[in-house]
Amino acid sequence: MTEETAEVSMRRLEQVGCQQRLPETDEEAAKVEELLAEELSNLSMSEQDVVSFEVHGIVAEVEETPELIAQSLIEMEAELQKIKKKPAYEKALKMNPTYVTGQSFRLQFLRCVAFNCKNAARRLVLHFRQKEEMFGCGDVLVRDVRLSDMDVSDIEAMEAGPIQLLPTCDVSGRAVLCFLLKKWSDKPKAKTAQRVLYYMMQAAMQDENMQRKGIVAILYYVGSNYEEGTFGFNITKSVFQTRLCVPHRLEAMHLCYSSKAFRPILSGLRFFMDRRGRTRSRIHFGNEKHLLFQLQTYGIPIPDDSPLRQVNGAFSSASHREWLQIREALEMKVAGTDEMPKTLFPHRFDVLFGRSTKVRSHTGNLRAMHLVNLWQVRYDGAPNRARKAEISERIVGIIHESQGRFLKWEETGWVEVDDDTARDKIAHYFRNQRRTKTGYDTNKQQSLALKRNRSLTEIAV
Repeated sequence: MTEETAEVSMRRLEQVGCQQRLPETDEEAAKVEELLAEELSNLSMSEQDVVSFEVHGIVAEVEETPELIAQSLIEMEAELQKIKKKPAYEKALKMNPTYVTGQSFRLQFLRCVAFNCKNAARRLVLHFRQKEEMFGCGDVLVRDVRLSDMDVSDIEAMEAGPIQLLPTCDVSGRAVLCFLLKKWSDKPKAKTAQRVLYYMMQAAMQDENMQRKGIVAILYYVGSNYEEGTFGFNITKSVFQTRLCVPHRLEAMHLCYSSKAFRPILSGLRFFMDRRGRTRSRIHFGNEKHLLFQLQTYGIPIPDDSPLRQVNGAFSSASHREWLQIREALEMKVAGTDEMPKTLFPHRFDVLFGRSTKVRSHTGNLRAMHLVNLWQVRYDGAPNRARKAEISERIVGIIHESQGRFLKWEETGWVEVDDDTARDKIAHYFRNQRRTKTGYDTNKQQSLALKRNRSLTEIAV
């Protein structure tokens, strides 16, 4: 959010009688929602279609040709030169020009605004200004933020799990970032909330797939009381400003609440999003079961161990704490280098290695098993190992063509295996399927024989 859009939000709140505060009554909330509905209705039909598609997971990615990338980087640099006041950017440029002008770094800003070079330049300048305010002007300004850069209050707040990344992507392969209001153990200081949010969003955007596909956010106001929800006016503004300094594409935002008391707050929060965020936000009201069902209709996975599910009135942070341990190990591994500690998120069509029920029930694994079933007869009838290897390789190719990967869990998280290992995995599926089918056929024959013997005995008697 730029200063200009913040001022616009302030003026709009004043229109509904809110002076330097969020809406507090249903009447004020209704006026806010009316203004937001008017903004959405002012979009053209084609713009409304694009918004609806993206919210529901139908994303049109920009085709990144070498020519587009090269030309966009040149134009982005030209736009940067037009911006007169950019002290934090110029400071970072002097400290580490390789980092600031690096192609992979600048591509993040181009991707988040669909290669609009002017907007990308503005976001880059905003990025360094906000980053300096949050983390200082040391070497952290010209590298990725690490857990070791966070202070004690930051780590305590982060470990509590108020902001978590779902362990799997949505149906379109987008990262899902959840804000669990009830997980804030205490009302955080604005700077703490900013730094935690910055780190979590940065971690998600280190995956190039997420840079291209975007991110989905869920604000989950469930199981909390009104006092826990009123973080204050200034912290609301600062948190949303932080979101916009991290290069990302917000494809959808779902604001979920189970108490009517939160309606004014959530309506007001939408004013502090940029125009893209406001038009792509959806509000859901109901009990936990209803809300989780609503999220699933938008392609967001809600497994039994999802951090959005409450167990005995509490949200789980087990997978989040495990993720933080993995991040810490990754950061130690790449310390002293320019490499980014990437965390892979399983996508819908990825095939996961492992024996757990969760792995076996993953969509990509089920799809791989279905492909094996379709090719089982040809595989069993193949005259030699070479022909069987070709069939396994063909299935690996089908999975790759649908953007699927073969991922294996290691100490530092999910890693992609090579094609030979992927082919061995499919061959194992074929062998296991044949053994299962053979065992089923044998058991079926024995059962039929037993029934036949019983029938003969009854006749004899």
